[in-house]
Amino acid sequence: MDGWRETLQDWAAAWAAVRDRETRVDGAGVRTIAGHAPAEYILGWPGDDIPRLADQVRSHPGALLTLVADQAEDLLDEAAPVGLVPVKRAVLLTASTADLETSTALPENGGLEEAPLDLYEMVEATEFGRPVASGRVRVENGVAVIGSLKTHHPDTSPAFGRAVLAALVEEAYVHGADTLFAIVSERQVSGYTGTGWTVEAHIVTFRSTE
Repeated sequence: MDGWRETLQDWAAAWAAVRDRETRVDGAGVRTIAGHAPAEYILGWPGDDIPRLADQVRSHPGALLTLVADQAEDLLDEAAPVGLVPVKRAVLLTASTADLETSTALPENGGLEEAPLDLYEMVEATEFGRPVASGRVRVENGVAVIGSLKTHHPDTSPAFGRAVLAALVEEAYVHGADTLFAIVSERQVSGYTGTGWTVEAHIVTFRSTE
């Protein structure tokens, strides 16, 4: 698999898509577009474009600069641009689609539905016809990102979430993606690494202090 740096523009665009955002290439990174919402710039660290994009964030209230690095400490201790503060941390996970589970049993009276939408493919699990879990996947140049994995009710069986994840992996594989990425919170990492995922990089999002 190619590393996160070599595929950043692809997985960043796919990550934006599963969050209902389009993107444009901006230097070595990408800029998200979502109606009139402030832009988010996604870029690898270190990078020559960081000072320029940091200026953009300082000049546009609400804009965000999201930096990706091998270690979060590199961003927090050394790479935090002047005048910006960290507001969110995440972990970039990766796996080969060939190494992940692509089928799992649903509870009785459960079902799966798939829907191709403009920006992503959606998978939804149902119980007695009622939606109980869902997730999204976007494939970009052979790289896929899953996102928006959630259960809709507190008492939903974890089996529905596992079934949705397996179906999303299958969708990625069918659409030609060899590499799969997921962006998760730090507390979610252990739930993935035992099932074929590995930590690829760390992500910190900054905003202006003004």
